[in-house]
Amino acid sequence: MGATTSSSLSTSRMSSSYSRSPSNQGTNNLPPLLFHSVHGENIRVSRDGAVARRTESFCKGIAFSSRPVQVNERVILKFAETSSSWSGALRFGFTANDPSNFRSALPKYACPDLTNKPGNWAKALGERFARRDTVLIYFVDDNGDVHFSINGEEKGIFFSGVNVSTPLWALLDVYGNTVAMELVDSRQHLNNTRRQQSTPDIDSIIPALSAITLETSEPELPVRFYRGITFSQLQFHRTKGCNINLSNDRMVAERNDSHYCYGYVFTSRPLRAGERLVIQVTKTEQMYVGAMAFGLTSCDPATVNGADLPEDADSLLDRPEYWVVKKDVANSPQLGDELTFLITNSGEVQFVKNRQPPTTVMHVDHTLNLWAFFDLYGNTTRVRLLGTTTESPAGQGSLTRRSLGNIPLSTSVDSGMSGGLNEIDKSPTGSLTVRLPTPEGSSTSGGEIIPHPSDNSGNECAICYERQIDSVLYTCGHMCMCFECAVQQWRGQGDGQCPICRAPIRDVIRIYKS
Repeated sequence: MGATTSSSLSTSRMSSSYSRSPSNQGTNNLPPLLFHSVHGENIRVSRDGAVARRTESFCKGIAFSSRPVQVNERVILKFAETSSSWSGALRFGFTANDPSNFRSALPKYACPDLTNKPGNWAKALGERFARRDTVLIYFVDDNGDVHFSINGEEKGIFFSGVNVSTPLWALLDVYGNTVAMELVDSRQHLNNTRRQQSTPDIDSIIPALSAITLETSEPELPVRFYRGITFSQLQFHRTKGCNINLSNDRMVAERNDSHYCYGYVFTSRPLRAGERLVIQVTKTEQMYVGAMAFGLTSCDPATVNGADLPEDADSLLDRPEYWVVKKDVANSPQLGDELTFLITNSGEVQFVKNRQPPTTVMHVDHTLNLWAFFDLYGNTTRVRLLGTTTESPAGQGSLTRRSLGNIPLSTSVDSGMSGGLNEIDKSPTGSLTVRLPTPEGSSTSGGEIIPHPSDNSGNECAICYERQIDSVLYTCGHMCMCFECAVQQWRGQGDGQCPICRAPIRDVIRIYKS
């Protein structure tokens, strides 16, 4: 009993010494963080308190730090051992409850058994991060926000709401595929005989928070539908959601992998009427449900605190400024999709996806200065802002058509060119007659068009931009694609609809030049 009392007094003294610190200064003078003697039933602590290993099952793996952790003090953990036999991974956070008080009352799980009780805050780490030798660093700041990084790469705010006015102990749940965790002392290199490999200086894996930006080694996706268009540069605003990282040039925005919301980004200036805003989707995550939201607001983003932005974009409509929003605007965008937004002179907001026909998504008060914003929610995790333009992509013009009627689907079409199609008629004999506009430099003979040999205008497939247009869509009669792309539009990713008029495609008819 006397030993327990002495331990409690010692912990109490440490609580008053370590509980609150306005910065990370002076943490090197603290004793190293080790694991507490109180832990879950399946945890075994070894290496003088540096390693906590779960020996059985997948649960009952709760562990604590041996002393309170200061505000802004980094908790540095290494995944010493992992497994593939279970699902789920490490849970981590803080507790305001002295671990000594849990000596005979620890539950199976930190989440939700502990987190449902006052003074405990924890959350599950994404399973893809829980790999052997991965270094996890986390800390709580003065606002009660818990930040974390993986192998030196800042991932942003993990969760918020921690009460930093009381002493806080680190809280871990060595759960699922996480088998053993090692607490790393930030002040020293551990030798190779203990680690099996050298550990980098901790200063090299904790970048300054003020300098955190998004950098990616992945090559940029090529621009397909707006290739050749000259863009005016437009950046994302510095104001952003708490789970968003911006590239140095503020042209790329990416949501943290372990979150599905708070992915707000704004344009750096208001949009002008007649100006097309074009973004490209460069990363998606299919494990999440829901997709990107788009909106416009008269609120200058410079006056907004990113931490105050809501989880649900619809809640923005309750703010006093002018806000309009359309959720899931691109119907779960896919990798490489190019999305265009245009405010017309009448206040109509048009949306175009991959050069498909425009759709009206909202009407706005175009007399106001309106900043565009996106919420990279759910499956949409990274976008690139291509810029703005007043140009339309090549081949965007509409084409007139008439129904093909009940024409045999195997009928071939002979034509002298593959530009805009005026009329398709069925003759009494069942053959197909195509009437095309006579291009400059061509002549006609008995209704047949004879193009100039060097004329190749408008002959490039509007999808691949590589092959010539050599097909017509039945029944709408549009000619805008090569045969390969037309079949793909019919039976593949095109949802069986014409990219010009959205009419159902019943068949693709190959055109053979005479």
